[in-house]
Amino acid sequence: MSERVAVISTSYPREPGDASGHFVAAEVKRLVRAGHDVSVFVPGSGSSESDGAHVHWLADGGAFGWPGALPRLKEDPRRVAGAGAFTARAVNALRVAGSFSRVQTHFLLPCAWPIATLAFGATSGTQLELVGHGSDVRLFCRLPARLRRHIARAWLSRGARLRTTSTELAELVRRASPELSDSLRVEPSPIDVEDVPAREAARRTLGLHQSGTIAIIVSRLIPGKRVALALRALALLDGISVVVVGDGPELDALRSAFPHVHFTGRLPRPQALSYIAAADVLVSASAEEGAPSVVREARALGVKVVAIAAGDLAMWAKSDPGLLLVPRIAESSRPS
Repeated sequence: MSERVAVISTSYPREPGDASGHFVAAEVKRLVRAGHDVSVFVPGSGSSESDGAHVHWLADGGAFGWPGALPRLKEDPRRVAGAGAFTARAVNALRVAGSFSRVQTHFLLPCAWPIATLAFGATSGTQLELVGHGSDVRLFCRLPARLRRHIARAWLSRGARLRTTSTELAELVRRASPELSDSLRVEPSPIDVEDVPAREAARRTLGLHQSGTIAIIVSRLIPGKRVALALRALALLDGISVVVVGDGPELDALRSAFPHVHFTGRLPRPQALSYIAAADVLVSASAEEGAPSVVREARALGVKVVAIAAGDLAMWAKSDPGLLLVPRIAESSRPS
């Protein structure tokens, strides 16, 4: 049965090929293909149509965008005013847009609370699906206990259903707010690897040698992703070409510390997926992951993965011989 569905997120592709919020875009595409009338409410500016959905862009004063809300706010704390303005505009836009049978929020803060909580009262009859992805869940769990209880009661009074993308994140929520346990389920976000070329074609298109071993890292270049740690480990191996796809505040320091590594910078999503398809192995040293999309994308493309045992990766590795895990290493991620 077709439904009128609202999707609220602080991250969404602003132009074709933009990798921002690609997992949200994949959810939107799935909803549209199921026959639903989908409206998306997101910060920034861009096209009013996306994969058959209607997109409402709302000014945010630069608070949201690459490489993520928290790094952007740390870079310029004044952007918090833009985050507040986006929140108010989103609540108003949802109320003006009329009734929805279902609302899906991506990121517990600020999309599930306060935006969806304020826009849809307990008597609205709108089904709330609140999706937590990672840092937003950890931030929610660090809120003062009284505030967490207030938010949890508000969600439960609206019959909200919570979804986290990994079992690790679900356990964090259960420990922080046990009253939410019965409304909680685990389901990774969908991934979209349609039309990605095979290995040989990808290497040919990207101008890479057909022979030789290529290791790839695809990541935001921020301290938490520990890209420097991965690069130091790869530097111990002979005969491997290393490619880093991504951008962020650590880019210049990483380039200086690892001059023999090829840094592409931020790429359109189709090109980034082509680099993954062209590689022999994808490497991730991030110790704070739930259900990392890049690992799932690599495995869907038949690329082996070496990663730190984080989030649900240990569970996945039990049934996937192409996913090799190494123990967590308590080491500084700063370039050296």
